[in-house]
Amino acid sequence: MSSAPTFIVDSRETNSRIPAHLRELGVEFEMQEMAAGDYRVGAFLIERKTIADLAGSILDGRLFEQAELIAQVSERPALLVEGNLLDLPNDMHPDSLPGAISSLTVFWGLSVFSSPNQAGTARLLARLHHHQVNGLGYEVATRVLKPKDKPDGAQAQYLVSGLPGVGPEMARKLLGHFGSARAVFAASIHELAQCKGVGPKTAVAIAAALDQAPTKFRSTKTGTL
Repeated sequence: MSSAPTFIVDSRETNSRIPAHLRELGVEFEMQEMAAGDYRVGAFLIERKTIADLAGSILDGRLFEQAELIAQVSERPALLVEGNLLDLPNDMHPDSLPGAISSLTVFWGLSVFSSPNQAGTARLLARLHHHQVNGLGYEVATRVLKPKDKPDGAQAQYLVSGLPGVGPEMARKLLGHFGSARAVFAASIHELAQCKGVGPKTAVAIAAALDQAPTKFRSTKTGTL
């Protein structure tokens, strides 16, 4: 694993209690004047906004200028909204906030976090840093409800339905056509396409997945960096 992700706090954030909260949580960080964003936590560059600041920046368009700036200099730009979203000014259009958040996600690729207050912000940032350094300590199962061996087709169907473009119904068709999960996995693109319901694109995708030689994996146990 590489060295611990950098944790940088913009020097202008000394006006808040967040640096003090981070120290109370035992988080080590550097304070610098940042050209963009308020916090760099590993791969994340985060712009923090209180509800009042968020409302103002939506109305004057500053929010999107800031989004453009952090999106240009970070692989994982993010917005952290601090406070109760119901506290937005009454004169704002009800679509203003969801519209702004949707735009940030769709067009600038920002992750959007929320916290109730400065203490909550510090705790969220601390966990974001911890997970990048240490992971969760265990692997998260991405396929759940693994079946038992009865009925006898359950496990084979489970295995085959993990292939791209294959759901439970298609898995049954493939197993009925080939007879076993091993035979499905050993089939060529041409042979896969002979199964009723399996189109050429699906056959190619299945073969590509089975032939893939992985070079890296997502690991929640030890961290992602």
